[in-house]
Amino acid sequence: MKGRLLVSSDIHGHKEALATLLAYVDYNPKRDQLVLLGDYVNHGPDSDGTLKMVQQLHREGAIVLLGNHDVRWMKSKEKEKRKWKAVLKQFDSMAHIGDYLFVHAGVNPKKCLSKQKLKEVSGFEPPAKLSRKIKGKCVVHGHVPTKRLGVKQHRIHVADHTIDIDTGAGHGKRLSLVDLTHQHVCAVEVGRLKKIYEYSYA
Repeated sequence: MKGRLLVSSDIHGHKEALATLLAYVDYNPKRDQLVLLGDYVNHGPDSDGTLKMVQQLHREGAIVLLGNHDVRWMKSKEKEKRKWKAVLKQFDSMAHIGDYLFVHAGVNPKKCLSKQKLKEVSGFEPPAKLSRKIKGKCVVHGHVPTKRLGVKQHRIHVADHTIDIDTGAGHGKRLSLVDLTHQHVCAVEVGRLKKIYEYSYA
């Protein structure tokens, strides 16, 4: 991969926030690899529009994973949600790139990676114990807003071989786009798109 490895998660209907961040970093699908970790719907203003955008990004080469909210839409009996089932079924549950394992919520520690089930790794029906520790891998995930982990200013949470990038867009806070190649983060408050917050992590 010649370009950057970029990742975002828990967009929750805030397509304009994602579009703002991708434009700000000059995302080029012919050069960069984008990974989206799920939860494109609910809470925000435009779930349908966000899914259309994610579908287009997927066509252009983005790796798109499913979160628990997306799985809920797949299983819904509501016509407006079920119409997206065929699109959502095209997306994956996990992805591996180099030393990174990408997943929405985590993995079942009692099963090998090849035996993981979508309902568990997405957080839709998590196992009794959900793990984010995989030997030899750095697990990049969303699902848990970093504020719940004690992180201030709605930044990402970097721990021993794990990176949580859910910075609270689904709760009206920030959406983050993480450049794993250069260990740099760009974020925007979903209700105020003009100001971009930038910082590096190690």
